[in-house]
Amino acid sequence: CVVVVSGAIDLVTDGHKKIAVPHGHAMMSRVTGLGCTATALIGAFSAINTDYFTAAVHAMALMGICGEMAAKEASGPASLQLNLIDTFYNIEQNHISAYLKD
Repeated sequence: CVVVVSGAIDLVTDGHKKIAVPHGHAMMSRVTGLGCTATALIGAFSAINTDYFTAAVHAMALMGICGEMAAKEASGPASLQLNLIDTFYNIEQNHISAYLKD
């Protein structure tokens, strides 16, 4: 079982390994449905990576990076939600590499 606790820093554990994912933006907590979005991303990542811990970490990193990118264009929670959808649609590997933190 893999558990993800989202917040200012997302925490992922499988009971043996644990990792903090330091991505995202504070305004993300003001947008309804982002937990559901994170769950859907984890499911999609798990469909192609049966190491569910790694899949969850990668999904949450993508979620947070997209949130950081979307927040740069947003003036509030509603525009953050719209920008986040566009960012998911337009993100490329070079964006992920530029934002990825250790």
